[in-house]
Amino acid sequence: MTVLPEQLQSIPPPPEPPASGNEGPAPAPDAPAAGSRWARLSRTAVLTVGVVLGAAVTGGCWLIVSLAGGNASSAEKAFGTSGTLTLADSSLSFLAEGEDCTGLDGYSDIHRGAQVNVTGADGTLVATGELEGGKKTGLGCEFPFAIEGIPQGSKFYTVEVSHRGGLTQTEGELRSGGLAFTIGND
Repeated sequence: MTVLPEQLQSIPPPPEPPASGNEGPAPAPDAPAAGSRWARLSRTAVLTVGVVLGAAVTGGCWLIVSLAGGNASSAEKAFGTSGTLTLADSSLSFLAEGEDCTGLDGYSDIHRGAQVNVTGADGTLVATGELEGGKKTGLGCEFPFAIEGIPQGSKFYTVEVSHRGGLTQTEGELRSGGLAFTIGND
C-alpha cells in the first residue's frame, strides 16, 4: 500500500500513551459512550420510563398476590356440604350388607370418583366433589360424598351426581348437609 503525501495530512496521529501505568488505554475518540441510548434522552424522559416500569411491576405483583388467594374474605364466605347417593338396583341383591358395591349396566356411571357438581342460580358451576366408595345397605348401594368451597350468596344451588339430574337446595339446606339422592329401578 502506497501513501501519497497529500493523504498523510488526513491520517490521525496515534493515541498518546497513558501518563502512568495504572490507567488503562484511553478510549478511541469516535467510540460511543456506554449507555449512549439513555444519554440521548432527557432526564424527564428517563424518569417517566422509570415511573411507568415501577408502576407495571407493582401492579403485576398485586395481581399475582390477588390471584394466589390474597383475598381472605372470599375464602371465609365459602362453605361445604355432604350427603349420600343411594342406588336402588335389584341386580345388587346378591351382595351382603356392608360389602363394596358399584353401579352395573345402565348405572355404570355411578362409582367411586364419579363427579358431583354444584351450580349456582345462574347455572354456573361453583364447586365439585366426587362420590366415595359404595357400600351395600338395605336400600341398595350407598355412596357418600362431600363438597367444599361452595361460595355463599346464590339464591339457590343445584347439586347433580354424574348426569343424573339435580337436587335444588337453598344455601341453608346445603349448609346443614345430609343431602339424600336415590336413583334406581326399585
